[in-house]
Amino acid sequence: MDKVVGFIGLGAMGSKMVAHLPADTHRILFDLDTERAQAIAKGLSGAVSVATTLDEFAKAQVVILMLPDSAVVDAVALGQAASPGLIHRLAPGSLLIDMSSSDPMRSQALAARAAECGIAFLDAPVSGGTVGAEKATLAIMVGGEAPDVERARGLLRCMGSQVTHVGGHGAGHALKGLNNLLAATIFAATSEVFAAGERFGLDPAVMHQVINASSGGSFVTNTIWPRSVLPKTWNFGFALGLMHKDVGIGMSLVRAAGAEARLLEESAALWDEAKKQAASNADLSDYARLMMSKMP
Repeated sequence: MDKVVGFIGLGAMGSKMVAHLPADTHRILFDLDTERAQAIAKGLSGAVSVATTLDEFAKAQVVILMLPDSAVVDAVALGQAASPGLIHRLAPGSLLIDMSSSDPMRSQALAARAAECGIAFLDAPVSGGTVGAEKATLAIMVGGEAPDVERARGLLRCMGSQVTHVGGHGAGHALKGLNNLLAATIFAATSEVFAAGERFGLDPAVMHQVINASSGGSFVTNTIWPRSVLPKTWNFGFALGLMHKDVGIGMSLVRAAGAEARLLEESAALWDEAKKQAASNADLSDYARLMMSKMP
């Protein structure tokens, strides 16, 4: 396993994922919130340092990105003429892993640019939310060349219980977008069903108990509902805006494939509406709250 590992992006997911990296590696952390990065570093054992510039990643053999979207990933990895990005600072033979939820076409372009600098690239987005990140039980879907996937597998297994090579560059991000499009559609339908049940007079807790044990059960009812919706804490830990972004990525792939997708089109429209109505910092579970607020 590579011994010097960089990790950029210590938000809700990254802050938990980085804790599972092997203690016998030298971990280099970076976040725009330097105080957050320093606090996280203090909680880790072994060799850990906090970088203040990208130059400090020059000695890293592997760098993991966990950032909001492709625009931020490209800004960090590619940089600008006056400020070169990571691929111009890492040594040839290094490995760059984007674990964000990024656009698959832009991931393919980034992989090509990285290769020009002798840098290997993997897109390795995750599913499982902050709970999976905290427990190291994430499902990780990896796109890239097989030798690079095998090189990274041990490191990725520290953060996830399932690491699957799903295809070439961009395939991981494509599958993540489609997965979250499906999850968002199930979430929308679940919200409507529970709103209808409450309107009829059913107890939401009883509904949940029965549905979750029946054919209507899903990850949504098994995890999101008891944690964030039934107790009305609205704190699942995944932003509504990020789900909206993933829905858009998934729909771009569906439309490019020319597939008939009437249900998915309607789901995407509903998430567009929710994004417009919700607060900028809304949690994924706030979608259900918006649905309940429409009840008479």
